[in-house]
Amino acid sequence: MISPRTTTLAVLVIALASTPLLADETPEPFLSVKASDFTELRLDVDSYIAPVGKLYYTRTDGLLLYLGAEYRSEEHLHPRLRAMAGWPSARDDGYFQIDVEQPFHTQDSFSIGVSFYAKTAWSRQDDEEIGTLDNNLRVFFGREDFRDYFRREGATTFARHRATPELTFRLEFRNDRLRSLSKHESVWTAFGRDEDWRDNPELTVGILDAAQPFAGKMKSWVGSVVYDSRDYLEYDGWLTRLFGEFSGSSTGGDYNFRKYEFDITRLLRITPTQTLSLMARWGIASGTDFPSHKLFYLGGEGNLRGYEYKEQSGKGLFFGRAEYGVQIREKLEFVYFLDAGQAWYGTTGFDSDEVKYDVGIGFRMDAPGLGDIRIDVARGLEEDADVRVDYRLLIR
Repeated sequence: MISPRTTTLAVLVIALASTPLLADETPEPFLSVKASDFTELRLDVDSYIAPVGKLYYTRTDGLLLYLGAEYRSEEHLHPRLRAMAGWPSARDDGYFQIDVEQPFHTQDSFSIGVSFYAKTAWSRQDDEEIGTLDNNLRVFFGREDFRDYFRREGATTFARHRATPELTFRLEFRNDRLRSLSKHESVWTAFGRDEDWRDNPELTVGILDAAQPFAGKMKSWVGSVVYDSRDYLEYDGWLTRLFGEFSGSSTGGDYNFRKYEFDITRLLRITPTQTLSLMARWGIASGTDFPSHKLFYLGGEGNLRGYEYKEQSGKGLFFGRAEYGVQIREKLEFVYFLDAGQAWYGTTGFDSDEVKYDVGIGFRMDAPGLGDIRIDVARGLEEDADVRVDYRLLIR
C-alpha cells in the first residue's frame, strides 16, 4: 500500500557541480532538489517514488526549470527511473529527459541504461573549466556566461562498471541531432544590464576557413576510464582519466572524426600547512569534418588564467599546471601557480616554442556547505600581457 512520508524540510540542496567524470555534454544542475528533501511515496521498506527538480540560468535559455519524478529501490536491483520536463523562459522549445538504468549484481558495480532527451547541452571541457553553480551565479549577477550551448536531441545507451570505489569504466553510444542556439539579450541580470551578452557560437563542421554550418546526425561511440583517489581533507591522491570518441561511417552518422584525451592530477601534502598540486593534460583529434564543439580550447577560466577566454583553439592540446598552497588561516590559503599550454590545428603537432605561460597568486577560502571561493591574479609572460583577475567557486 502506498503511504506518504513527509521528511524534514530544511533548505534546498545546492547540487555539487563537480567535474563530470564519464562523458561529454552531461550538464549538471544549478540547483537540484534531492529525492528526500520533500515528500516520498514509499512503495515498501526499500523502494520509493519522489519528486525531483533542476534549475539552470543561462544566456540562451534564461531561467530553465525541470520538474519530474524518480523511482529507486535502496536494496533491490530494480530499474532506476527518472522522467523530467523542462521549461525555458527565453525560448519556446520543449525540453525533456527520461533515464532508465538497470543495476546488476550490486547497486554500485555494473549497470546498463538508456537516456532519451531534448535539452540544452555543453561540452565536458566547459563543465571542467567552470562549475555549474559558479557559472549560473555569474550569469544571474554579473552578465557573464562562460559556457557555449547547443540543443541536443536523441538517445544515449550506456554500460557502466565501477570496478573499485576509485576505478570506473563507461561505454556509450550516442545517436543525436544537434543544432545551434542563440543568445537572448532579454535575459535579466542583477548588474550590467546595459552590456551585451557574449555571442553563443554557431555549431560548425570543418576547420577554420573550411568550416560549414552543422546539419545532420551525429552518432558516436564514447568510452572513458577514470581513477579517482583524491582526498582533499588529507590533500593526497590521484585523478587519472582517459577519454575516447569515435564517429564514422560504421556508426551511421554524418560526420567522421576521432578524439582522445588523457589527464592526470596529483595532490601532495608537503607539510601540515603546505600543499602541492600538479596537473597535466594531453589531447589529440582527427577528421576533416570535425565538429566545433569537440575542439580543444585554452585561455581564461580554469586553465591559462593570464589570457583571454578561449583565446586558443585546435585539434591538439597540451596543458600543465603547478600550484603551491600555503595555509595562513584555518580556512584561508595563499596559492602560487604556474600554467603552461598550447592548442594547435596543424599537422606538425606540439611545438615547445609556441607554448604560452602565465604565473600568478591567489587566495582560496573555505565556504562551508559550498566548497572553496577562489580569487586568482595572473599575467602571461609576454611583454605586452595584461594582468587578469579570475574568481571562482570550486565545488568538491
